[in-house]
Amino acid sequence: MSTFEVYEWDKKIKTSLKKIRSGDIFCFALSGQKFGVGRIMTRNSLGHVAEIFEQKLSRPVVKSLSFSRMGEPVILDSYSLFDRKAEGDWRIVAHDLDYQPPSDESVRFVYGVANNVRLVDIFDDETNLIGSKGDYPDYSPMGDEDVKEHFNM
Repeated sequence: MSTFEVYEWDKKIKTSLKKIRSGDIFCFALSGQKFGVGRIMTRNSLGHVAEIFEQKLSRPVVKSLSFSRMGEPVILDSYSLFDRKAEGDWRIVAHDLDYQPPSDESVRFVYGVANNVRLVDIFDDETNLIGSKGDYPDYSPMGDEDVKEHFNM
């Protein structure tokens, strides 16, 4: 059972990039007065790797951490979403005190061209491409609309 701190939606309107940490639980506004929810897994050179959960909330309040992950983790443009508030309405609403990013996470992101294509894991560790470039998501940060489109929200 995880222990977590809860923050009120209106108390943490912005979160400085340097204060975003692994285990932060966030909500983001969807249409129809619903909220998506996710968790920061790790920081990387482009932003933060996060998992998005299947559950939609009617209020941006997290009462437990019993969520199911939707698809693979994505890289968030955390500077635009949480720090600058340049797009969408994304806010940190809780922190999972016991969270440790899984060392065996299988997702890899791809970048590069021609004979210099690399795979990057959630910890920013790089390896050579295995398989086809099309088998992996791009090593590129996502904004508000990108995430919603990617997960059909």
